[in-house]
Amino acid sequence: MSIFAGKCSKPMKRFVYFLFVALAAACQPARQLEPASWDPAVRESLNELMASAKGGYAVFDFDKTTIVNDISQAVWVYQIEHLCYADAPAHLFLDGVPDPDRLLPGTDVSFAQTGKVLQVEYKMMRAWKNLDKTWAQIRNTELYLDFRARMYSLLVGLDQVFGPSVSYLWMPGLLAGFTEEQARAVVHEAILEHLGQEKLGVQSWISPDGLWGGPVERGIYLSPEMKDLYRCLADNGVDAYICSASLELIVETLACDPQLGLGLPPERVFGLRFVPEQPLTAIFDSTYVQPIGPGKVTCIETFIAPSYKGGGPVLVGGDSNGDVPMLTAFPDTRHGLVIDVGRKASSPIGALAEEARAADNRGKYLLQPVFVPVPDAIEGGGI
Repeated sequence: MSIFAGKCSKPMKRFVYFLFVALAAACQPARQLEPASWDPAVRESLNELMASAKGGYAVFDFDKTTIVNDISQAVWVYQIEHLCYADAPAHLFLDGVPDPDRLLPGTDVSFAQTGKVLQVEYKMMRAWKNLDKTWAQIRNTELYLDFRARMYSLLVGLDQVFGPSVSYLWMPGLLAGFTEEQARAVVHEAILEHLGQEKLGVQSWISPDGLWGGPVERGIYLSPEMKDLYRCLADNGVDAYICSASLELIVETLACDPQLGLGLPPERVFGLRFVPEQPLTAIFDSTYVQPIGPGKVTCIETFIAPSYKGGGPVLVGGDSNGDVPMLTAFPDTRHGLVIDVGRKASSPIGALAEEARAADNRGKYLLQPVFVPVPDAIEGGGI
């Protein structure tokens, strides 16, 4: 005779019903990634991971991993093209430069001298704007073309002389003087102007005298494949986090947007942080471990792992040398997803890419070609 024969009490019926629903849900196959542009072996490995990683978490870099190109650079380009700085016209463009008297590589011009030239040029263009000259007219002047080219040379010089930890801090530091609300509005406008596959490319910024400037990457793009990966992780009970060397409020503006971005809750996004002052300063919070290189590991250990009994992420995604520490630090990491944006094979991230190739994407590290190659993409170390 069935154990359910005869009459059952209402509580028992409810228990049996919910037990049945729970068992049915447990028997449902894990949601899998759409094939799209995934490498077949990478997709298979990720699907296998998600089918058995419920209750775990994944951590991704943002620039050139979650998105194509760099969101901090998109904001930097937007500020230049709209002359959008808060403390105009007194901006010196040197916030965060540790030794302004050093020379820009290959020149006899110091960072301090460059900052003064930029300040003069900026004042003149702001004055033109106040005299009802349009932005289109200003952008066609030799003064503007010199200004943007010198801004490019300043950025490259900071990277070459002081390293990416300085140049990456300098770019968001140009938001200094805005309130947080104003800064988020600037970032949102930059995203609206730069987001889209059709906007990806490289533009030459050369001064009229040919002495300054170079190629500038334009546009950012959040591919359907990465959106699908974040959704699949969530649907399979794996929490997704972002750990980025871009400014946290910049990354949040896109990553937490449910329409334009991923709809992540802000507490799942970690990035560079200014000291908590209003208006914003270009001073970074010394009480917080900035997630640059090894700092990403400390960030995960301090702010994320405690919510998972101290365990590490089951999946880590990155594209650059700055992501190698978090890709290699945790015994709990079952796969490291390396987005192939053409880094040198001799670099630390290149070594992980070679390991993935040698194992035909069947080992710990998985090498996924960038979903949307950028025409004439620029090689860079990344952090």
